[in-house]
Amino acid sequence: MTDTIQLRGLSYQVQDFALRDLNLTVPKGAVYGFLGPNGAGKTTTIRLLLGLLRPQAGEIRVFGEAVPQDIVSILSRVGYVPERPHLYPSLTVAEAVRLHADHAEALVARGAFLARIKRHPEAEADLQRALRLAPKDAGVHFELGFALWRKGLASEAVEHLRRAAELAPERADAAYYLGESLHQIGDDLNAFAALERSAAIDPGNPKPLQLLGRVLDRLGRPEEAREMYRRAREATPR
Repeated sequence: MTDTIQLRGLSYQVQDFALRDLNLTVPKGAVYGFLGPNGAGKTTTIRLLLGLLRPQAGEIRVFGEAVPQDIVSILSRVGYVPERPHLYPSLTVAEAVRLHADHAEALVARGAFLARIKRHPEAEADLQRALRLAPKDAGVHFELGFALWRKGLASEAVEHLRRAAELAPERADAAYYLGESLHQIGDDLNAFAALERSAAIDPGNPKPLQLLGRVLDRLGRPEEAREMYRRAREATPR
């Protein structure tokens, strides 16, 4: 991977503001800054990169992974300081987090963060609480399944990742990690179906293609596996 950030045809519009057809490449190891007047789209572009906003068109890749499909993996390697942090100066970080933790969205965000830093019991407690508040939220099921998968509990992760994929059939990440979990527990036929779906939703992402190759190898279909590996190489950013 030679480029850390790739933007292709990125467009976003709200009310009288529009970001149109933005193309940008930031090479690996570069120090890059945005300069421009207020309203030029600097903060909006950063929010799009972080998955805080959804573009109306275009493609975003950070570290070779797609936004928003791979945003959990991306955010585990990114630091971000907002322009105006919404924090109370009299509270510690832990107190501020607890203050805002009564909503499912806040619980999911905190649980996902705790899972990334391997504080698994606390992560699961937050995500289970969020699930009770929002049992039909695809994001809650995905983060809980992803946390269980990171912990090495693929068989337990399958239930929540499958539910996330059912509730949000457009989510390539849910289908991918469902396929990954199924592959790890030896259910390669169902893993193949989930990974094919992920690859169809996000055809530019090499990860499901690479894993499809491994699944096909294990299913004794070497010619199809080689074709998947070839497609994965073609999809990998140079």
